Amino acid sequence: MTTTPSVAVVGGGWSGCTAARLLLDRGYRVHLYERDQQLGGHSRSEVLGGVVFEPNGPHIFHTSNRAVADFVGQYAIGRPFEHRVLTEIFLEDEEEPRYLAWPPQVDQLRELPLWPRIEKELENLPATPSTANFQEYSESVMGPTLYGLFVREYTVKQWGREPHELSADFAPKRLDLRTDGNTRLFRDRWEFFPERGFQEVIEQIARPVPVTVGATLGLSDLEQLAREHQAVVVTAALDDFAGRPDALEWRGIRTVSRYVPVDDPAATLTPGYQVNRPSLRRPYTRTIETKHATGQRIGATVVSEEYPGAPHRHYPVPTVDSRNERLNDSLKREIRDAAPLPVFFCGRLANYLYINQDEAIAQAMACAEEVDAFLASAGGGTEGTS
Repeated sequence: MTTTPSVAVVGGGWSGCTAARLLLDRGYRVHLYERDQQLGGHSRSEVLGGVVFEPNGPHIFHTSNRAVADFVGQYAIGRPFEHRVLTEIFLEDEEEPRYLAWPPQVDQLRELPLWPRIEKELENLPATPSTANFQEYSESVMGPTLYGLFVREYTVKQWGREPHELSADFAPKRLDLRTDGNTRLFRDRWEFFPERGFQEVIEQIARPVPVTVGATLGLSDLEQLAREHQAVVVTAALDDFAGRPDALEWRGIRTVSRYVPVDDPAATLTPGYQVNRPSLRRPYTRTIETKHATGQRIGATVVSEEYPGAPHRHYPVPTVDSRNERLNDSLKREIRDAAPLPVFFCGRLANYLYINQDEAIAQAMACAEEVDAFLASAGGGTEGTS
C-alpha cells in the first residue's frame, strides 16, 4: 500500500485555486497556502454597505476556450454579460468632457471637430502595425491624434514611464480601432459576470481544498514543504518568493472607493461600469462602478478610482528589452535548483505575464496536467494508492 501523493499550492488566486481543485479532483492530497486572509487574489470582490465592488479593478470573465468555459460553468459563474468601456476625452477649447466608446468607433469619431485630421491620419496608416514599441504600435493602428486622445496620457499614468519604453507585445490584446459598430470590448464567445462578483466563485472552486490563510511562504520554506508534500505549485511573484523583493519591476494600483447612498435602487453615478480617464486633468486612470455589471438593486453604489504607482505586484512591466521576463526565467531556475522537491509555476505573477482570468485558468489546467504526469511517471500517481 502506498501513500497518496500530496501537492502544495502557493497562492490563492484564480490559478492557484484552479490548480488545487483540479489536482484534488484527480485524487491527490492538496494543501493551498494564501498570504492574505482571504482567497481571490487580484480578482477578488468585496462588499461595502451591502454593495458589491472590486478593490483591484474590473474583472470580467471572457473566453473562447471551451474547456475553460465548461470549468467555470460548474461554479455558478454563467450570468451573461457584455462589457462596454467608455473613455472620457477632453478636446481643445472644450471644458466639458465627451464620453466615447473604447476601443474607438469610427462612426463616433466622425462627429468630432477633429475628424478631418483623424481621417487623413487613418488614410496614411501602414499596412502592418509597427512592433518596435508600444507607442509606435499605437500610432500605426490609430494615428497620432487618436493615440494622443485615448492612449498616451493613460499609458504614462498607468505605467509611470514613456510609452516608447514599453514593449508592443501586449498591445494587440489591448488596442483596437473599430469600424463595425461593435461596442463590446471583448469578442470572445463566452462572457460572464456573477451577480455577487467573483469572490464567491473562487471560494467555491477551492471549498473542498484544505487552506491556510495568512501564510507567507518563500524559498526558505521549501525544505519544510518537502517533508509533507511531493511537489509544489507556485503562483506567487517569484522575486518575492525568492526573497529578492526589488528584483522585478511591478506596477501597482491604489483604489479609492466611495460609498454613496442613492434614492433609486437601480441608480448609478458614473456613465458606465468602466470609464477610462486618460487625461492628465484626472490623477486617476479610470473609475469602476461595479453596480453597472452586477445589476444589483440597492439604495447605494460604490465608485472606485484607480491611482497607479502603489507598491503592489499587480501588473508586470513589459519593457522593450524584456529584461524583467528574462530575470523571471532566471528566478525559476534558481528556485528549482534550490528546491528539495519538484516545483511548478503557473499564473500571472509567477510567469510575469499580463494575462486575463481565462488565461490564468488555462495555465492552471496545463500545470495540473504537468504535475499529474510528473507524479505518475515518478511512480506517485493516484491510481492504486490509498
